[in-house]
Amino acid sequence: MKLTRRQVLVGLLGLGAGSALPVSWSSAKALVAKSVFAPDRRRALAAAAERILPGAIEAGIPDYFDYWMQREPFDRFVEPLFRIGAVHMDRIAMGEHGKVFAQCSGKVQDEILRRFQKGELRVKHFQSKAFFEHLIRFTLEGFLSDPKYGGNRNRVGWNFIGRPQGHPGCWWEPRDFRIHQGRMKGLPW
Repeated sequence: MKLTRRQVLVGLLGLGAGSALPVSWSSAKALVAKSVFAPDRRRALAAAAERILPGAIEAGIPDYFDYWMQREPFDRFVEPLFRIGAVHMDRIAMGEHGKVFAQCSGKVQDEILRRFQKGELRVKHFQSKAFFEHLIRFTLEGFLSDPKYGGNRNRVGWNFIGRPQGHPGCWWEPRDFRIHQGRMKGLPW
């Protein structure tokens, strides 16, 4: 089953309302003192996140990656996967197109990401499909997370799903969460 980016987002609407603590972007930015990724790897990951979800860079998704990759158990399991995945994206792009992943066209980036999605990249001690699945997960989480974790800059994700400003609820309180204009008709709550 092939899903579009929009279908994935619509399917995950309820995941974005984490903690309701009001946190400014400047305080979230302070949580990520230094990127755990080398600049070239961070650019590759940011470009990949942007292909998965247009606007990801503006929404602070790379900062969300950094926030969680500095914490256990992500620092031991996911961070190396992201680091190695970024290296392989750049190697494929450079070898086939003479440019690093971030400098390639969107079409080329999509082709490379599709190979990761299908698990076509066979490298010892690296699972390209697992990398792709974590990249999708962290991109969507970052878009819909509480801004205190570095993503969802300026509440862009919450504004997208229609979460009211200052709403104290979270995803597990669906009866108190009202989506305006009936966007989510047919749901039991």
